[in-house]
Amino acid sequence: MTSTRRIYLEKIQHKHEKEYLRAVKGSLKTLKPWIEVVKTHKSFSQFVREVSTPEDKAYLVRRLGDDALIGTVEIRDIFLGHFRCGYLIYYAFEGFRGQGYMKEALSCVIDKAFNKFKLHRLEANIQPSNKDSIELAKSVGLSYEGYSPKFLKINGDWKDHERWAMINDKV
Repeated sequence: MTSTRRIYLEKIQHKHEKEYLRAVKGSLKTLKPWIEVVKTHKSFSQFVREVSTPEDKAYLVRRLGDDALIGTVEIRDIFLGHFRCGYLIYYAFEGFRGQGYMKEALSCVIDKAFNKFKLHRLEANIQPSNKDSIELAKSVGLSYEGYSPKFLKINGDWKDHERWAMINDKV
């Protein structure tokens, strides 16, 4: 188990469906502008299948002591070989934003990506108006690399994104 003094990470599994979907439902208003989240039994099952492969990993972020579901951190599209890269996706559920939990969780996942998976590069693509996510990326050491117009389709619309990344020179 990967943990800090306040949180621990748990691999997302089918048994978490009801709890996860309940947290998403209670957080849709704050999540919807930034990310297209899983909202149904069918999409949750597909999500778990996707993140159970060598190319994709996803972790629930839980608070030590009461196991409260704080959010998720994912590493997607993991490429090995000469590229050794992955993409970070992260979000906190309602009631847990701005408390430092996600900084701890993201730091744990970055450590796992670099030390366990031996990745050379991690990247987060963030909409320019998502100031909280940009501040979180900065706080864990990601650096701004550039601007990508109409980079990702979120909830039916192509959205501009900034590229934030971190390099692991030990690989």
